[in-house]
Order: sequence, then C-alpha cells, then structure tokens
Amino acid sequence: MNKQTVVELINVKKRIGKSEIIKGISLKVYPGEVFGFLGSNGAGKTTTIRMMVGLMDITEGEILINDLSIKSNFEKAIAHVGGIIENPEMYKFMSGYDNLVHYARMAPTRISQERMNEIVNLVGLEKSIMKKVGSYSLGMRQRLGLAQALLHSPKLLILDEPTNGLDPAGIREIRNYIRRIAHEENIAVFVSSHLLSEMQLMCDRIGIIQHGKLISVETVGDFVGSSVKENTSFYVKEVKKAAEIIKSNFEKLDVKKGQDFVSLTVEKDQIADINEVLVKNNIKVYGITSTQTTLEEKFLEITEGK
Repeated sequence: MNKQTVVELINVKKRIGKSEIIKGISLKVYPGEVFGFLGSNGAGKTTTIRMMVGLMDITEGEILINDLSIKSNFEKAIAHVGGIIENPEMYKFMSGYDNLVHYARMAPTRISQERMNEIVNLVGLEKSIMKKVGSYSLGMRQRLGLAQALLHSPKLLILDEPTNGLDPAGIREIRNYIRRIAHEENIAVFVSSHLLSEMQLMCDRIGIIQHGKLISVETVGDFVGSSVKENTSFYVKEVKKAAEIIKSNFEKLDVKKGQDFVSLTVEKDQIADINEVLVKNNIKVYGITSTQTTLEEKFLEITEGK
C-alpha cells in the first residue's frame, strides 16, 4: 500500500457548550484503501465526518486532506473530496447522463468526455446512462451518485451509509463497486455504516469510535483474527457421553450439547487435544468445525467492554 497520506486527523476535538463530543481523534487514511469508520449511534461518527468536509468547525486539532488544512485552506482542501451522504439526490426527469453533465458544469475544472465515459463504465451504468433517473432502481441511483462524486477525480471519497435502504443484491453491488473504485482509481474511501457484516467484506482497515474516542484501528483481518479462541463444534454419535468425557478432562471448558454435536469455545491448540481424548475413549468424531469471529461479534465485544 502506498503510504502517502490522503487524509489525516491530528488530535481532533469538538466541544459543544461544555460537552466534549470528539475527544482527540488521530488517524490516517491512504490511497487505494477502504477505511471503515464504526461506532454506535451517538458515538461521534457523523460529527467527525461533518468536520472532515467543513460542515462543522473543529474546536481543536487539525484535519489535512492531501496535505491541505480544512481550517486554513478549505477551498483547496475540499476540492480533493467527493462524497455521498445516504441517498444521492438527482433530477429524476433527466437522464443519468444529463445529471452528470449538469454536475460537471459546476466543477471548478473542465471534465472531459473521456472522463465522463470512464466513470460511467467504472460504476457499470453504460447500458442505462441515457435512461431517465426516475426509472432507476435505488442501487442504480447509488451508482450514479458514485459517478457524480468521482467526476472531478477526488483523492478522497467519503460515504455515509452508502448501502442504506438497498436489498441484498444492491448491497453486494455497491460493495463491489466501492472496492473497485478504491483499487482501480487509487482513491482513499472513508465509509461509515451500521451493516457490520458488509463492512467486514468491504473494508481494508477499520477504526472504532466510542463516546468520542478512537479506541481501535486495525486491518479487518487482524481485528477479527485477534481472538485466540475459536467457537468449535465436534460432530459425534454419542453426544451425552462425549460431553461428559470433555468435562472430565477439560474442567474449565463450558460444553454445550446439540442434536449431533458438542460445541465449546477453545484455543486453537486445544482442538487436537480434545479430538484425541474423544477418540481414545471410543467416541467416533465425524467432523470438526471452527467458526471465525465476525466483525460484529468483535465490535460488540469491544464496545460493550467484554
């Protein structure tokens, strides 16, 4: 990954009255990555995004976009930003193409026809770009919104709940396009969402904010794989006997019984030991499955203080 920084938050704070809403956030986002910003309602996600795009003043600290300060050099800094906040609004009586042309006229620099065609192809709207937006599905409107946000070749794309209201097929579609945009355009994508299962599939790194504090920033792989224990099921014929054998040999383990399996949370090294004990006691083991910790489970584990 290119380590040139596209956006950097340096000890950013926000106070409203006597309340400190954002408490010293520092993070960096790089070109070509999708950075997920996670937090419960009221954690400070939207406030942080508003400060990043200049819709809310920064009380203390600094936000740099492409090395330009949002506070002291706003117009030049914000010129490097594209964004969608929930559902993009378009002129429904106009075609998708005419909507893009209308937006291109407002851009500070000329947008070529080649760039228009390139972006339309990138978001997969080449077959429907001449149709009226009123006939578009919500997923198609989201893709048109992505095209609009990308026309002026921003360094940073900010997406707040980009899959809000979409059906499963639309969610997968937008997720794939977001990853494609980040990697093919080498854009830094900063995305906030409540759909944690989607964030796990979409993002390269994630940051978790709680009560205005950034409490963790890790790659998705490191984050969900940081647990030393796995949820493991042993599929056996004699469930009751197998549970008793495990309890007698591994007293600290909490064994749960299913119809044809016993399940428990164990360290990875213990799986082979448990299997060996079962086999030695003439218990036939037909299968062993281990479930990886999900981003949702890990997020709740951290934010609920477990």
